[in-house]
Amino acid sequence: MINSDLAVEFASDIVKKSDQNRCENIIKRINVTDKSLFNDRCGVYYDIDCTAEPYIVENAIAECLLSYGYKCDKILLIGLGNARYISDALGELVLDNLPVANEKMAKFKPQVSRVTGIESHDIILSTKKLVKPTLIIAIDSLATSDIARVGKSIQITNVGLTPGSGVGNSRKILTAKSLGVPILAIGVPLVASVNVNNSRRLVIPIDTEDIAEKLAKSIANGIRQILS
Repeated sequence: MINSDLAVEFASDIVKKSDQNRCENIIKRINVTDKSLFNDRCGVYYDIDCTAEPYIVENAIAECLLSYGYKCDKILLIGLGNARYISDALGELVLDNLPVANEKMAKFKPQVSRVTGIESHDIILSTKKLVKPTLIIAIDSLATSDIARVGKSIQITNVGLTPGSGVGNSRKILTAKSLGVPILAIGVPLVASVNVNNSRRLVIPIDTEDIAEKLAKSIANGIRQILS
């Protein structure tokens, strides 16, 4: 079982990583291509060191989002997670830091399935049919297998995401194929899935609230740049 949502961890032995000479070298591009091992995670990932100055991180986020070349005529922004738990509130926090919906973008918080009784994937698919976006951007909290990585990086990928996968509660996967429109996923590791006495435990740092609020603002500001 893969106990991490981060490509720099689960694919570290089989991918090509290259530091980019952009945004003061805080971006790493990771190409996951081995379908025999990671069929549902093959694609292009960016890992952004978010310990840099906020304005540098924001510029890096915008640069990575635009690098995929997807049309941004109408963007549907999805804030995944459960705001009752700060470690799972990143998606909603980012949407709260974005401007009100307009002709260029729409915002939606589908909640978690244990609250609504409906899979997030199915709610998002219905919303997509109403909004008719050219691109979906989904934001969610991620899990890492290394406590030292919590809050230290922002991951962006065109693979999509599986809500809850890093904490052993996987739901329907959100992909371009399943949704019928390109999707970019943005996430930050806010919990660590670590081995304690031969069993897996979820560890949440005491300052998770400060980390989540700070990075939610940076992610929102990065997204604002591609909305202008």
